[in-house]
Amino acid sequence: MKAIVLSMVLSVGFLVVSVIAMRRQRLREQAALLWLAVSFVMVFVSATLPVHLLDRVSHLVGIAYAPDLVLLLAVLFLMVLVFHLSLSLARLSAKQIALVQEIGLLTATTPTDNRTPADMETPAEEEDPSPSAPGGAASTP
Repeated sequence: MKAIVLSMVLSVGFLVVSVIAMRRQRLREQAALLWLAVSFVMVFVSATLPVHLLDRVSHLVGIAYAPDLVLLLAVLFLMVLVFHLSLSLARLSAKQIALVQEIGLLTATTPTDNRTPADMETPAEEEDPSPSAPGGAASTP
């Protein structure tokens, strides 16, 4: 009985944390829906523990030990999540490369301090200031 109560408290706690993160807009809509669904599944599984629904489903699928079904579902969920995150990372990397290239082209063609790109290749000549003697008076050779 203690395990059921602990499971329900943790599941509801995760649901509350997910809702708070959504309200503070710390999660994108897609991720928020995902974690909200996971939270509801956790609460549902915790609520059905006293009815032994997990045991019935695991025997129906052909798994002898009910916690193995939970472990299998968790591993499958994590594999799908990692695959989705990999796709998102690849898409964002491609966008980043395109943006960096565009910024590089824009900065190369935009003249700074009224010089043309050909003038940018040679450094501007600076005048050498004349040395001054201590006290502010310029010395003559």
